[in-house]
Amino acid sequence: MKTRLALAATACLVAAACSTTTPPPPASTRQMSTYDMSTEYTVEYVADGFMLTMNYRYPDFVLRRSTAEAQCRTVATNIANNLAERRQRPIVMPEAQQIRTVTERKWTGAVATCAAVAHVVWQK
Repeated sequence: MKTRLALAATACLVAAACSTTTPPPPASTRQMSTYDMSTEYTVEYVADGFMLTMNYRYPDFVLRRSTAEAQCRTVATNIANNLAERRQRPIVMPEAQQIRTVTERKWTGAVATCAAVAHVVWQK
């Protein structure tokens, strides 16, 4: 009898855990556009240029953080150049130190993803 009661309680808890939903994202979250198979980005245009926010998934096995950050900054630069071409306006590219990056690792130790934020200014 105790075993049945324990199993029933466990099943009830599992069902309740599976039925809970995650809270909706904040209202300020923007829809991300796809750049390529590994890259998503959002752009917020401001008076002097635009803010670029990018998420990048590494397709290769990258172990060194410096290599991962350099690759992430290169992808952010490519996206900024592409957006400037679409607007037909020249830009002043931010220096590598001005592009903020955050990397995350897999359990194997390889760098899995990178998020970057850059303020890109229109050339005067």
